[in-house]
Amino acid sequence: MDKLVALRVFHTIHESGSFVAAAGRLEMSTAMVSKYVSALEQELGTRLIQRTTRRLAFTEAGLDYARRTALVLAQLEEADAAAMQQSMEARGTLRMAAPLSFGMRYLGDWLAELRCRHPLLQVELELSDRQVDLVEDGFDLALRISTQPLGGGLIARPLGRIDMLLCAAPSYLAANGTPETPQDLLKHSCLRYQQGSQAQAWRFWHGEEEIAVAVDGPLQSNNGDVLVSAAVAGMGILHQPRFLLEDALRQGQLQPLLTDYRTRSADVYVVYPARRYLPMKVRVLIELLQDMLARLGPPAPSASG
Repeated sequence: MDKLVALRVFHTIHESGSFVAAAGRLEMSTAMVSKYVSALEQELGTRLIQRTTRRLAFTEAGLDYARRTALVLAQLEEADAAAMQQSMEARGTLRMAAPLSFGMRYLGDWLAELRCRHPLLQVELELSDRQVDLVEDGFDLALRISTQPLGGGLIARPLGRIDMLLCAAPSYLAANGTPETPQDLLKHSCLRYQQGSQAQAWRFWHGEEEIAVAVDGPLQSNNGDVLVSAAVAGMGILHQPRFLLEDALRQGQLQPLLTDYRTRSADVYVVYPARRYLPMKVRVLIELLQDMLARLGPPAPSASG
């Protein structure tokens, strides 16, 4: 007797409720289905199914065996799927969402690299600063950048970390003075990034001391590029990820502030619906994103440095 086939036959009988239905699913004769069950019962030395001409009923031992058999077959299917994914080429269409500013700077080049590595894979990319609903909107994954831990019932896997910098334009500092401590920010116009209605304090560390400052100012937005443009124009002080600030720092349009204090970094996450085994197309994209984030260089020097 092929034990694995016998287990699949027994499991199919339990699922379908009859020998005839199981035979149809398995494309074998009813007599062969009965033969496998009899062989199992003989090997185990116990009755699994009570059979009459009108109906069948699982014994207590049969019900327990059916439950355990289902677990064994499910684990086997998972092992098969995991092994197959190791050898399969990534293919199909992958739907991805990412923040607008980050995506415009990096994802074109990175997805071109993905195409070179996996030519059978196509990507549909949506750039938006809104947090998409992955399940409802049909996305396979999303990139999110946050200084706060992510929730929401999804798997959130950190891929890398991006420095946050406090900056202002020389024109703003000439007109309003340069803050020397985080508390000085309470007297300044601060340009705030915000998603949703909950305001976030700006946090700083000096040694072991943590300082939280509830800043305020004339502009808040869910788009970092807008805040950078406003800061370059002299509107106020901003606290944004380094990748948004590099060009302005290099050209001397912005200068770093409070450099003796540490600020909170932003984590780059990939989020996806909970599942035990990720599709190959999702796994290869996550691997590429991790590689590319690791290659991002150090902060660009400012024009004065």
